[in-house]
Amino acid sequence: MIRYTIHPKISVDNLTLFDAGYEDDSNNIYFIRNNMSYALTKSIKANSAIGIKNPGAFGTLSLTYNFKQPDFSLSYSAGSTYQNGFSFEQSLVVGYSPNLGGELFGYIHLLATGNLSNKGYIRGLQQFKIGVQQNQLATGWAVNLDQFNNARKKLENMGLFFTYNF
Repeated sequence: MIRYTIHPKISVDNLTLFDAGYEDDSNNIYFIRNNMSYALTKSIKANSAIGIKNPGAFGTLSLTYNFKQPDFSLSYSAGSTYQNGFSFEQSLVVGYSPNLGGELFGYIHLLATGNLSNKGYIRGLQQFKIGVQQNQLATGWAVNLDQFNNARKKLENMGLFFTYNF
């Protein structure tokens, strides 16, 4: 993710993900989102986003609550996404990074996302990462669990991850 602060209350970010490693390449997932946030308070932001993901373009309006301590963070977001119809989308991100000594930190990251529409559970995603972080580089083990169309289609993969924050 690349984030820019263009005003004390306004930030813009771009998130690009490509998820591969499934048994069938047709299950590979791509996701590109450009988001603009406006800080309503120190902890609450209003968001507007556009992007593309399997199966096409989308737009989102949401609110996000953030709580941050030196070694713990929590973010909850809820709003509406339009992609071939409207859905209610919510996500929870929890991070824990205890100091392991000097510049080395533990890295525990949990992401859970769900999209609901009048047709049911469109998509769910759970991602868990555990590892170590030094400066901007985090590495370790990760597992991804995806469910689509009321969990009729399920994907999972696991392996090593590398994250570098600019």
